[in-house]
Amino acid sequence: MKYKKLLLNAFLIVLYSIFICVISSCSSSSNDLSIYSPDNDIAFNSGDMDFPSPMESDRGWGSGKYPWHLVDGLRAPCYWEYGLAFTGGHNEYIDTCGWRQATINFGEPKKFNRVVIWHNGGEASMESYFIKYWDDDTNCWKTAVHAKNVQQRIETYKSDFTESFSQLKTINTIPIEDTFETVTSSKVRYLFNNCHIKHGWLYEFEVYYDKPGERPKCLVVK
Repeated sequence: MKYKKLLLNAFLIVLYSIFICVISSCSSSSNDLSIYSPDNDIAFNSGDMDFPSPMESDRGWGSGKYPWHLVDGLRAPCYWEYGLAFTGGHNEYIDTCGWRQATINFGEPKKFNRVVIWHNGGEASMESYFIKYWDDDTNCWKTAVHAKNVQQRIETYKSDFTESFSQLKTINTIPIEDTFETVTSSKVRYLFNNCHIKHGWLYEFEVYYDKPGERPKCLVVK
């Protein structure tokens, strides 16, 4: 009898711990959104694999020239020399301005229907961008999302975001999230024109497949 009671107490403790963990990690009203991408980020690379690979992305410059940072799971920089800062921009750093892209190659076809791009907050000022996927049948890029009025979207939730998540308060990072019809592809690309912005600087490129009827565990931005 005593053994059964101890077993029941242990089970209740474990159940309670799981409940607290879920609430703390996914509640939009708490201040504890992780600075790390969740386990279902299919673009994540632990560093000991060839794929997913960001090495087809445009080159960076200065303090942000490390494409592998885009897939390491860290949404905010832990030091200044972090992420992928694109050349060009309205001041034409290193190169003339124009179209810039970050590409994730999965190495094999993957299903996905949601992308979250984590930007340097001061650089997320573009008014439009594309999310594209590679079509092997036609040997070309197809558009999943053509996002417009981006700055308006950012301003709508930027203050709420910085106030809501304590771990990211002092970090100049902001996410932009897009959902779309499920595609199957070996590559996904974020594409924008930086002639009218500072230049563009990305920290993380997250990709997800949310099954039909299943909401993401933790929405970054509604």
